[in-house]
Amino acid sequence: MPVASYLRRTLAGLSLLAVVGACVPSELGRVPASNRITVADGTLTLVAPRGYCVDPASTRDTAEGAFVLFGTCAAISRDPNAPRPAYRALLSATLGPQTTEPMAARFAGMEAFFRSEPGRAALARSGQAKDVTIEKVTRKGDLLLLKINDRSAPQSVPVAARYWRAIGQFGGRVTALSVMPLQAVPLDDSAQIDLLQSFASATRAAN
Repeated sequence: MPVASYLRRTLAGLSLLAVVGACVPSELGRVPASNRITVADGTLTLVAPRGYCVDPASTRDTAEGAFVLFGTCAAISRDPNAPRPAYRALLSATLGPQTTEPMAARFAGMEAFFRSEPGRAALARSGQAKDVTIEKVTRKGDLLLLKINDRSAPQSVPVAARYWRAIGQFGGRVTALSVMPLQAVPLDDSAQIDLLQSFASATRAAN
């Protein structure tokens, strides 16, 4: 599948879903919470760093791909004694179709796509390319890292406009991992990248 086609299908609209899903408070009491979830017909287990747990209400798992949002365990479980993360932020994972092509062979095409108008539109919460700027692109091992400025961040939810996203291959699937800092608790670039690398490492170890 062409890089551009894959990315349009798996990324468009998911940023808004992630933000809205995490910020709707549960009406239930304490609920079980876990930092791991198995998706894609049992072929891939996603594992977030300590203190982050799966938000079941925002999880989507279909034949074409999957989307999983992780919030703080205390917020998800409604338990103030639950483990707390080192950094306050939301994490997400977006899985696309399987691929046998090595990730390194895709990086140049992915970077070109994200810098293009269709690519920026796919990243924008508004769906408008004009609202997104790719501020930096770098590589860390087998991850392609993008620093994104999405000026269409909804005013009703407390996430920062600037965030980092990592593109890698997990369980044979091209996967996007994102860290979305809260406006009230900014995270510098180093902290966000550390979170993404920890997320990626924990997931690889589980698989």
